[in-house]
Amino acid sequence: MNGKPSGGMMDQAVRQSAAYGTATILSRATLVVALLVLPFILTPRDYGALSMIVTVTALVVILIPLEIAQAVARFYAPASAAEKKRIASTAWTFLLMMLVLFLVAGQVLAAPLCRLILGDLAFLPAFRIALPLMALTSLFYFLQNQCRWEFRTAEYVLISLVFSFFSLALSLALGLVVDPPLTGVVLGQGLGAAIAVGLGIFGLRRSFELKLDREKLSTLLQFSLPLVPAGIALFLSVHASRLILNGLSSLEDVGLYTLAAQIAGIATLGIVGVQGALTPLVMKHHQDPRTPAQLARLFELFFGFAVVASLALGLFAPEFIRYLGNPAYADAGPLVLLLAPGLLFAQMYVFAPGFAIARRTMRQMWVSVASAGVAVAANFAFIQLWGITGAALATLLAGSVFLLLWFVFSQPLYRIPVRWANIALGALGGVLIGAAIANLPDLGLALTLAAKAAALGLAALLVVLIGLVPFRTSLGALRKLAVGIVPRPSSRRA
Repeated sequence: MNGKPSGGMMDQAVRQSAAYGTATILSRATLVVALLVLPFILTPRDYGALSMIVTVTALVVILIPLEIAQAVARFYAPASAAEKKRIASTAWTFLLMMLVLFLVAGQVLAAPLCRLILGDLAFLPAFRIALPLMALTSLFYFLQNQCRWEFRTAEYVLISLVFSFFSLALSLALGLVVDPPLTGVVLGQGLGAAIAVGLGIFGLRRSFELKLDREKLSTLLQFSLPLVPAGIALFLSVHASRLILNGLSSLEDVGLYTLAAQIAGIATLGIVGVQGALTPLVMKHHQDPRTPAQLARLFELFFGFAVVASLALGLFAPEFIRYLGNPAYADAGPLVLLLAPGLLFAQMYVFAPGFAIARRTMRQMWVSVASAGVAVAANFAFIQLWGITGAALATLLAGSVFLLLWFVFSQPLYRIPVRWANIALGALGGVLIGAAIANLPDLGLALTLAAKAAALGLAALLVVLIGLVPFRTSLGALRKLAVGIVPRPSSRRA
């Protein structure tokens, strides 16, 4: 990649976000297919068990690698070519060693772990298959991140799409033919992950080798170890609802909550592409005086997007689930309006990079721990009061607190000039519109859909009028996105 910035960090972020975002959108298209099909393959209880497997996978991805990929991100960009290979090789070898230990211990302890997590040994075959799926997912995320650190956009897109499409196709196919269906779904996801990991290793074969540099490992772990409690805390902020629902209620409620969260997660499409591009670009250009203002405008733009996207998903989710034709999942619909903004807020920390730039990982850890404490306490209190609705409220509260604390403590380290009055107006408008439409009486299908569409249009107009999404800037960004979908030749590596 050309080392000179072309048009500044903002232009590079837009171009690369288009590629990352395209991969994410196509990957999430597989999620939409899964949303339509899996509820017909799995009962809410099996769907809840699958959700718990996915939840534990998210914990394994943080805990077993000890967040070493984040240390690679910090030290990789300024290093020489030879040093880059030593860093990547050390991290890769360490990850493989940790995953081998995890698999051995996991299979030995599979029965008690299955009883603890899923509550029923009937799920043991699926759980045993899930253990290598967890390891393969850890490898996939490492390879995906390595493509980001090397600005290898094409490889990132390829392995992401392979992972998504093969996992979906194989899980649905095997879920239909294997008895019990849950075992087939998990097996299909594992096979899809294995294909993507194999392709990623082949594509990055010159980037690392099986070699452990103890001095480099010590440097990487000194940076990454404080991030592990922070990662676990963030995990609790996002997944505490499922864990506590499983303990206080049932796998059926976990399944309903998970379907709602999957629909709400579609709102994160816009930000995931930016995350993929922005982190390495910020680490490269943070000394450029234009960067803070560009980050602030990007944050405001995506906050406006969050308001509109959350309302779009939340207002129409009940009709979407109802007309899927499976009444067992009907209670998931109203949860989406609460979950969509909560999940988005938990991802928007990327616009405040002060902790990473200043290497203040301990501060980052305490912010994450505080947010996790709010998530756990709120879930315990709200679930006992309001059941799965309480779990959704707790997720919204935890995401909001996390984003607020992140900005409060990151700003002194690297100030981002956000126009907070505009943010407050956008948030207030979104809350009022959502509350008004959610409490509408039954008007019949046609009038209800019309009222919701009008409310959504009002929200879109609001974020433009208050300046979160400037009209001219939006048109220019759309043009850049259209051009940036095909990466420039100079940005690709041989």
